[in-house]
Amino acid sequence: MKKLLLILAIVLFANVAKAEGFGIHIGPKVGYQTAALSLDKADIKTGFDEHLTIGAFGRFTIKNFIIQPELLWFKSGQVYKFEVDNFSPKVEFNQQNLAMPIFLGYQFFDFKFFKLRGNVGPVMYFVLDQSKKKNGDVEEVDAKANNMTWGGAVNVGIDVLWFTLDVNYSFALTDIIDKGSVKIGNGSYVLDSTKQNMFTVTLGFKLISLGL
Repeated sequence: MKKLLLILAIVLFANVAKAEGFGIHIGPKVGYQTAALSLDKADIKTGFDEHLTIGAFGRFTIKNFIIQPELLWFKSGQVYKFEVDNFSPKVEFNQQNLAMPIFLGYQFFDFKFFKLRGNVGPVMYFVLDQSKKKNGDVEEVDAKANNMTWGGAVNVGIDVLWFTLDVNYSFALTDIIDKGSVKIGNGSYVLDSTKQNMFTVTLGFKLISLGL
Protein backbone atom coordinates (compact mmCIF):
# COMPACT_ATOMS: atom_id res chain seq x y z
CA MET A 1 0.00 0.00 0.00
CA LYS A 2 2.81 2.41 0.90
CA LYS A 3 4.62 1.64 -2.36
CA LEU A 4 1.43 2.28 -4.35
CA LEU A 5 0.91 5.62 -2.61
CA LEU A 6 4.53 6.60 -3.29
CA ILE A 7 4.17 5.75 -6.98
CA LEU A 8 0.93 7.72 -7.20
CA ALA A 9 2.58 10.69 -5.47
CA ILE A 10 5.52 10.65 -7.91
CA VAL A 11 3.19 10.45 -10.92
CA LEU A 12 1.06 13.30 -9.55
CA PHE A 13 4.13 15.46 -8.88
CA ALA A 14 5.51 14.77 -12.38
CA ASN A 15 2.22 15.81 -14.01
CA VAL A 16 1.95 18.97 -11.90
CA ALA A 17 5.59 19.87 -12.60
CA LYS A 18 5.11 19.38 -16.33
CA ALA A 19 1.95 21.48 -16.33
CA GLU A 20 3.67 24.29 -14.43
CA GLY A 21 6.83 24.15 -16.56
CA PHE A 22 9.15 22.63 -13.93
CA GLY A 23 11.46 19.65 -14.20
CA ILE A 24 13.88 17.73 -12.01
CA HIS A 25 16.47 15.28 -13.32
CA ILE A 26 19.02 13.45 -11.17
CA GLY A 27 21.44 10.70 -12.08
CA PRO A 28 24.99 9.35 -12.41
CA LYS A 29 27.49 10.26 -15.13
CA VAL A 30 30.82 8.94 -16.37
CA GLY A 31 33.38 10.38 -18.75
CA TYR A 32 36.93 11.61 -19.17
CA GLN A 33 39.08 14.72 -19.42
CA THR A 34 41.28 15.70 -22.32
CA ALA A 35 43.41 18.63 -23.45
CA ALA A 36 42.00 18.38 -27.01
CA LEU A 37 38.73 16.91 -28.29
CA SER A 38 39.02 13.96 -30.64
CA LEU A 39 36.71 11.38 -32.24
CA ASP A 40 39.54 8.87 -32.57
CA LYS A 41 38.75 5.68 -30.61
CA ALA A 42 42.33 5.37 -29.36
CA ASP A 43 42.27 8.92 -27.97
CA ILE A 44 38.92 8.32 -26.27
CA LYS A 45 40.18 5.07 -24.73
CA THR A 46 43.30 6.85 -23.47
CA GLY A 47 41.08 9.51 -21.92
CA PHE A 48 39.06 6.91 -20.01
CA ASP A 49 42.20 5.00 -18.95
CA GLU A 50 44.19 8.00 -17.72
CA HIS A 51 41.61 10.68 -16.89
CA LEU A 52 38.46 8.84 -15.84
CA THR A 53 35.71 11.10 -14.46
CA ILE A 54 32.72 9.79 -12.49
CA GLY A 55 30.03 11.51 -10.46
CA ALA A 56 26.44 12.68 -10.38
CA PHE A 57 24.36 15.59 -11.65
CA GLY A 58 21.12 17.32 -10.80
CA ARG A 59 19.19 19.47 -13.24
CA PHE A 60 16.36 21.81 -12.41
CA THR A 61 14.41 23.38 -15.27
CA ILE A 62 11.99 26.30 -15.15
CA LYS A 63 10.46 26.57 -18.60
CA ASN A 64 13.66 26.63 -20.71
CA PHE A 65 16.01 27.93 -18.03
CA ILE A 66 18.38 25.44 -16.37
CA ILE A 67 20.26 25.13 -13.09
CA GLN A 68 22.63 22.14 -13.14
CA PRO A 69 24.94 21.39 -10.19
CA GLU A 70 27.35 18.46 -10.48
CA LEU A 71 29.81 16.58 -8.29
CA LEU A 72 32.65 14.88 -10.19
CA TRP A 73 35.68 12.86 -9.11
CA PHE A 74 38.70 12.78 -11.41
CA LYS A 75 42.45 12.32 -11.54
CA SER A 76 44.81 14.97 -12.87
CA GLY A 77 48.54 15.40 -13.35
CA GLN A 78 51.06 18.04 -14.35
CA VAL A 79 54.66 17.64 -15.49
CA TYR A 80 57.15 20.53 -15.30
CA LYS A 81 60.49 20.32 -17.09
CA PHE A 82 63.51 22.56 -16.54
CA GLU A 83 66.37 23.22 -18.94
CA VAL A 84 69.55 23.14 -16.85
CA ASP A 85 72.91 22.93 -18.66
CA ASN A 86 72.74 19.79 -20.82
CA PHE A 87 70.06 17.85 -18.97
CA SER A 88 66.29 18.24 -18.45
CA PRO A 89 65.17 17.52 -14.89
CA LYS A 90 61.42 17.29 -14.29
CA VAL A 91 58.85 17.17 -11.51
CA GLU A 92 55.49 15.40 -11.80
CA PHE A 93 52.43 16.20 -9.66
CA ASN A 94 49.40 13.88 -9.43
CA GLN A 95 46.12 14.58 -7.69
CA GLN A 96 42.72 13.03 -7.00
CA ASN A 97 40.11 15.76 -7.12
CA LEU A 98 36.48 16.70 -6.68
CA ALA A 99 34.95 19.24 -9.05
CA MET A 100 31.73 21.08 -8.18
CA PRO A 101 30.43 23.00 -11.19
CA ILE A 102 27.17 24.95 -10.97
CA PHE A 103 25.86 25.60 -14.47
CA LEU A 104 23.23 28.14 -15.43
CA GLY A 105 21.84 27.77 -18.92
CA TYR A 106 19.07 27.73 -21.47
CA GLN A 107 17.41 24.96 -23.46
CA PHE A 108 17.47 26.05 -27.11
CA PHE A 109 15.64 23.13 -28.72
CA ASP A 110 13.06 20.94 -27.03
CA PHE A 111 11.69 18.21 -29.25
CA LYS A 112 9.92 15.12 -27.97
CA PHE A 113 12.98 12.89 -27.70
CA PHE A 114 15.79 15.36 -28.33
CA LYS A 115 16.94 18.47 -26.45
CA LEU A 116 19.86 20.85 -26.97
CA ARG A 117 21.14 23.25 -24.28
CA GLY A 118 23.99 25.57 -23.41
CA ASN A 119 25.31 26.29 -19.89
CA VAL A 120 27.98 28.39 -18.20
CA GLY A 121 29.06 28.70 -14.59
CA PRO A 122 31.73 28.62 -11.88
CA VAL A 123 33.63 25.50 -10.81
CA MET A 124 35.17 24.74 -7.43
CA TYR A 125 37.98 22.17 -7.27
CA PHE A 126 39.05 20.29 -4.14
CA VAL A 127 42.18 18.11 -3.86
CA LEU A 128 41.50 14.82 -2.05
CA ASP A 129 44.97 13.33 -2.39
CA GLN A 130 48.24 14.45 -3.95
CA SER A 131 51.69 13.08 -4.69
CA LYS A 132 54.80 14.24 -6.51
CA LYS A 133 57.68 12.54 -8.27
CA LYS A 134 61.08 13.92 -9.22
CA ASN A 135 63.93 12.48 -11.19
CA GLY A 136 67.44 12.12 -9.80
CA ASP A 137 68.57 15.57 -10.92
CA VAL A 138 65.99 17.33 -8.75
CA GLU A 139 67.13 17.62 -5.15
CA GLU A 140 64.18 19.29 -3.46
CA VAL A 141 60.63 20.40 -4.37
CA ASP A 142 59.06 23.07 -2.20
CA ALA A 143 55.64 23.12 -3.92
CA LYS A 144 52.31 21.35 -3.56
CA ALA A 145 48.81 21.41 -4.99
CA ASN A 146 46.43 23.98 -3.56
CA ASN A 147 43.65 22.30 -1.59
CA MET A 148 40.95 24.42 -3.24
CA THR A 149 40.97 26.30 -6.55
CA TRP A 150 38.49 28.17 -8.75
CA GLY A 151 37.63 27.87 -12.39
CA GLY A 152 34.87 28.51 -14.89
CA ALA A 153 33.29 26.35 -17.58
CA VAL A 154 31.24 26.62 -20.76
CA ASN A 155 29.05 23.59 -21.44
CA VAL A 156 27.03 22.24 -24.38
CA GLY A 157 24.63 19.37 -23.76
CA ILE A 158 22.40 17.02 -25.74
CA ASP A 159 19.59 14.90 -24.29
CA VAL A 160 18.24 11.84 -26.09
CA LEU A 161 15.47 10.12 -24.13
CA TRP A 162 16.96 9.36 -20.67
CA PHE A 163 20.58 9.88 -21.72
CA THR A 164 22.43 13.19 -21.47
CA LEU A 165 25.75 14.00 -23.14
CA ASP A 166 27.77 16.99 -21.90
CA VAL A 167 30.92 18.53 -23.35
CA ASN A 168 32.42 21.41 -21.40
CA TYR A 169 35.55 23.51 -21.59
CA SER A 170 36.86 24.49 -18.17
CA PHE A 171 39.40 27.26 -17.65
CA ALA A 172 41.37 27.77 -14.43
CA LEU A 173 41.11 31.07 -12.59
CA THR A 174 43.67 30.21 -9.91
CA ASP A 175 46.90 28.20 -9.94
CA ILE A 176 46.64 24.46 -9.33
CA ILE A 177 50.14 24.16 -7.85
CA ASP A 178 51.42 26.59 -5.25
CA LYS A 179 54.26 28.60 -6.78
CA GLY A 180 57.01 27.11 -4.69
CA SER A 181 60.61 26.48 -5.69
CA VAL A 182 62.47 23.54 -7.18
CA LYS A 183 66.11 23.06 -6.17
CA ILE A 184 68.37 21.65 -8.86
CA GLY A 185 72.10 21.57 -8.18
CA ASN A 186 73.19 25.00 -7.02
CA GLY A 187 70.15 26.73 -8.49
CA SER A 188 66.58 27.33 -7.39
CA TYR A 189 63.77 27.56 -9.93
CA VAL A 190 60.23 28.91 -9.46
CA LEU A 191 57.30 27.24 -11.18
CA ASP A 192 55.58 29.31 -13.86
CA SER A 193 51.79 29.66 -14.01
CA THR A 194 50.21 26.32 -13.11
CA LYS A 195 46.72 27.03 -14.44
CA GLN A 196 45.28 24.20 -16.52
CA ASN A 197 42.45 24.30 -19.07
CA MET A 198 40.66 21.06 -20.01
CA PHE A 199 37.72 19.58 -21.90
CA THR A 200 35.43 17.22 -19.99
CA VAL A 201 33.16 14.78 -21.84
CA THR A 202 30.52 12.94 -19.80
CA LEU A 203 27.54 10.67 -20.47
CA GLY A 204 24.79 10.71 -17.86
CA PHE A 205 21.60 8.77 -17.23
CA LYS A 206 18.44 10.35 -15.83
CA LEU A 207 17.80 7.95 -12.99
CA ILE A 208 15.09 10.25 -11.62
CA SER A 209 13.23 12.37 -14.17
CA LEU A 210 10.16 14.39 -13.21
CA GLY A 211 8.40 17.05 -15.23
CA LEU A 212 10.06 18.68 -18.23
